[in-house]
Amino acid sequence: MRIVPPVSPASQALLNESRSHSAAGRYPQAVAAIERAIRIEPRQPVLWLELGNIRLKEGDFLQAESLGRKALSLSAGDAALSARAQQLISAAKKP
Repeated sequence: MRIVPPVSPASQALLNESRSHSAAGRYPQAVAAIERAIRIEPRQPVLWLELGNIRLKEGDFLQAESLGRKALSLSAGDAALSARAQQLISAAKKP
């Protein structure tokens, strides 16, 4: 069983920035911030989930589902993160 480590301080700052942009509807800026965080921590499922949720808001359902699957593969052993990834995948399949 793998335990997912917490997001690093640098990635957390970028995650917070991404969430602020996303909440304001500034999706390109949100994507840019979260992609920088992913370059820092490419195996952090929380970051892939965030990017997937942005893509879902943009209406890019195929990409959102793919990112949900990536997050799911990285979150093995963490029931809460796996559930969030499954929710993203399900939401992306509905439309």
